[in-house]
Amino acid sequence: MAYLEDGGGQLTAKNDYDTSKKNVLLIGDSMRRGYCATVKAELADVANVFYPEENCRNSQYIVSKLKAWAAEFPERMDLIQFNCGHWDVAHWNGDEESLTSPEEYGRMIRLIIRQLRGFYPTAKIVFATSSVMNPNGSIGVNPRTNAELAAYNKIAVRAAKEYGVEINDIFAITAGYGEEMFADYAHLTPEGFAQLGRAVAGFLRARL
Repeated sequence: MAYLEDGGGQLTAKNDYDTSKKNVLLIGDSMRRGYCATVKAELADVANVFYPEENCRNSQYIVSKLKAWAAEFPERMDLIQFNCGHWDVAHWNGDEESLTSPEEYGRMIRLIIRQLRGFYPTAKIVFATSSVMNPNGSIGVNPRTNAELAAYNKIAVRAAKEYGVEINDIFAITAGYGEEMFADYAHLTPEGFAQLGRAVAGFLRARL
């Protein structure tokens, strides 16, 4: 199920939240999972922050789960931020091709935006670009490069702007992080995620 975390870290059912506050929905991969608790804490004075417990993986997976997630979240969302890209760009098990082709990736970003607007027609939508890889050059089991991520980000930004969607450029934010902020080839340390979460929260607060 989808949940909101309360101030004590407990999971709270979707119907138990402060209706006087704005509702924010975060959808995304393991990077989102890393910073969502910080965003929730940073926005606690103005918003209820919801997100799927699970890793939202790649663009096709998000499309396949949107209807189920919408049934679990409140009917009203004021602001939605979504991201996908690392899984789409990755060369799974070292294959020569990315999981999602550039053409298909652009199509899926457009489809996600259309469907989000169908479920939440009054919500502001933000697309967050994919973060950078560890600058030490380490390579994971499903490799991808910053050049590839930048290219896919460009595709997604172009698609999002066609629909008037704002861009939270997490790629640019994390480009300034040194290798000490990374726990592995792609993911951040707890402090790295906290720092990114504060940046995301600041961006979203300005749009509530």
